[in-house]
Amino acid sequence: MAFRLIRARYDPDSKRAYVELWEEDDDGGEQIATAIFSYRNKEKLTKREIEQETVRKARHLFKRASLGSD
Repeated sequence: MAFRLIRARYDPDSKRAYVELWEEDDDGGEQIATAIFSYRNKEKLTKREIEQETVRKARHLFKRASLGSD
């Protein structure tokens, strides 16, 4: 599967990240995977760096979820 990144947003007030991935399904439908999680860091990052970090963290969460591990 080759999911495409649709949206990666971070809300500094709530310190939550939202990542949305999308892929077309074999039967003409669509598959959407979203992750909403808290995100905190101690470094001063640019908006682009925060986006990259939240996408990286979301990919780790999706991988862990697919394996059924904690």
